Amino acid sequence: MKPAASLFILTLICLPVSAQISSPYIGTARYPDGSLHSVQGLPSNMIVADLPLGSAQAASFSDGGGIIAQSGSIHLLAADFAAVAQCPVPETPLLSIEGDLTSALAWLPNAHMLLHWTGSKFEAFELAPSDIEGTVTDLQSAGSKQARLIVQHPDNSVSGVTISLRTGNLVSSEPMPGARGYTFGQGFFFVYATEKELVVDSLRGYRRTVALPAPDFVIERMSNTWLHIYSPKLQQNWALHLTQSELQLSMLPGLPDHPHAATMASANKGIK
Repeated sequence: MKPAASLFILTLICLPVSAQISSPYIGTARYPDGSLHSVQGLPSNMIVADLPLGSAQAASFSDGGGIIAQSGSIHLLAADFAAVAQCPVPETPLLSIEGDLTSALAWLPNAHMLLHWTGSKFEAFELAPSDIEGTVTDLQSAGSKQARLIVQHPDNSVSGVTISLRTGNLVSSEPMPGARGYTFGQGFFFVYATEKELVVDSLRGYRRTVALPAPDFVIERMSNTWLHIYSPKLQQNWALHLTQSELQLSMLPGLPDHPHAATMASANKGIK
């Protein structure tokens, strides 16, 4: 066999091996200085891209796209970060996207307003103060017709408040037994913390825990099954992989060229 032909066959053999060892994509994390970074790797070996994709005051990402707050506007992004739409807002919102772009939601706490992406525009509803008696800590899409707001009450109890996306009216408000304080929703799960551990409860009635001795934390969605957790006091970042069969917490590396600044909590101001 000629040397050139041998080299060609060797190249063909090597190509699939290179594809197999490439780092799996995990999601996009907003670091404390506001910079957005792609995260890849495995739970035991996370890699955070040095070059930021942009910056934001608040963010949420799914496998289908993202929604960020930047320069007084909400920006809806496709999965490849291409701009889809934007909407001016008077304050830093709380954001959520769990699936395709029609699951994108935003909550304006001072205006008491809920926004959602219809597929062609952002539609807004101003909610009655009696509907939301406390602090909204997270938003979840409940199909194309409803949104679920997780509300932390002054006594630290937590409720799930369902709002119609057709009328803006309250559909239901139900307590979330066991949840205390700042609570985040992820599919059929809701996440909150005690002094020593992170607690993951299921709406179907079972509980899982993982050690996380952080006195405070803020959560944002990185992708469909990954959450970014940040403790402003400890200045530490984690990635939580949460599915029906897996609960795994991994430490994320810091950004040497991007000093920590407690700005990530701006979208959750006042939440402890």
